[in-house]
Amino acid sequence: MAWPIEPTNEQRVTLGAELIEFLNAFIEDRGTAPASSGEPTPGLIEELMAPPPDGGIDLGVLLQMFSQSLDTGFDTASGRMFSYIPTGGLYSAALGNLLASGTNRWSGGAHAAPGAVAIEQGVVSWMVNLFGMPAGSSGILVSGGSVATLTAVVAARHRLGEKFSDGTIYTSDRAHHSLIKAARIAGISEQRIRLIPSDSRQRMDVTRLREAISEDLASGLRPMMVMPTAGTTDTGAIDPLKECAEVASEVGAWLHVDAAYGGFFQLTERGRSSLAGIEQADSITVDAHKSLMMPFGLGGLLVRDPQALIEAHSGRGVYMRDVSEGSLPHYLEMGPELTRPFRGLPIWLALNLHGVSQFREVLDRMLDLTLVALERLESMDNIELIGPPELSILAFRSSQGNEATQRILDSVNATKEIHLSSTEIDNKIWIRLALLSHRTHEAQVDRAMQLIEKANRG
Repeated sequence: MAWPIEPTNEQRVTLGAELIEFLNAFIEDRGTAPASSGEPTPGLIEELMAPPPDGGIDLGVLLQMFSQSLDTGFDTASGRMFSYIPTGGLYSAALGNLLASGTNRWSGGAHAAPGAVAIEQGVVSWMVNLFGMPAGSSGILVSGGSVATLTAVVAARHRLGEKFSDGTIYTSDRAHHSLIKAARIAGISEQRIRLIPSDSRQRMDVTRLREAISEDLASGLRPMMVMPTAGTTDTGAIDPLKECAEVASEVGAWLHVDAAYGGFFQLTERGRSSLAGIEQADSITVDAHKSLMMPFGLGGLLVRDPQALIEAHSGRGVYMRDVSEGSLPHYLEMGPELTRPFRGLPIWLALNLHGVSQFREVLDRMLDLTLVALERLESMDNIELIGPPELSILAFRSSQGNEATQRILDSVNATKEIHLSSTEIDNKIWIRLALLSHRTHEAQVDRAMQLIEKANRG
């Protein structure tokens, strides 16, 4: 059945009810759902890639096809997903995305949608205040950490002037690869990117940072950015933020903190203690689709000086001569996007519907569960840990070597119940256990420990 392109009210109710029923059934199973699936059934990929027909397909058939597509790969919405940086995707925020898409307000300019921009700017201001940034600080919501970092690099590059080829960037050798990618896209030569060695705790070595900067200054180069990480993807390590801020201030470099994973632990008392110094940043990358459990596509860049973003990104065509100025920002001037979705609405809806305290409770639970997992792993024979966790990621390995470590990883993931991932540090394989989903509780962590212990014995 081909539905009309503008359904009637009755048809919209029917479509909506069928979709919500499907979504509710999916979410109901996420607490116990396997974290990964097998290979696609024969012919499924080809079926999913088929071009749309002229006549339309019944919604029930399409939902069945979509359901089959979900039975492939990783289930990032599962409470048993412990690999990479898991995120559950809040139901309330999904509804916010539906509202944002359905009403389809363009939030790029405040003149076009002052109410929408006010909602989004309220979210940004809440984030800025959460991190203790000074009055006048602001930011912009973007698709994720990669675009946030790129936006910050472009602003820092612009501040250096048109001749920025002698500008240098400093980050840890454990930093996320998107930092280096952002610099490359922004036109920074890889010869100007310094990967500072990390210490035994996988944190940027500030002594080595100072040495690298001194060498570059002596060679006539200009320090452009210092980019510490507040929660590395590998192990959850937090670089010495206060010390990095001091170094950046001494040489006049832009301080950008990558807090994509760890940022919203700032909501907790333990997180604020661990992230002390982050408030001194010129810019901070945050991902609401990580430690705020939002759906994918909801990241942000918070900046001390929003004018720096405007100077680097502003530009208008002659057809925009009617764009008026006011107290609200034009996001089109603060980042690379002109057309953009109303990203603030799903975050605003979820935060206000549930209250901030529930997000704090989830993050505190993640920190508690990480300590539970730590105690269990420490009790196992032949298991070594890279160090005490700073947030909600644990890295461990078999003391019997890389092959034994890989066997544990493969054995656990083969069950499909739990999914873990790995990393490599100094030629050693480490298994990562990352806890972040609001659907993760002690039962799921306990099951993971049982499977790890069984694999370790086997």
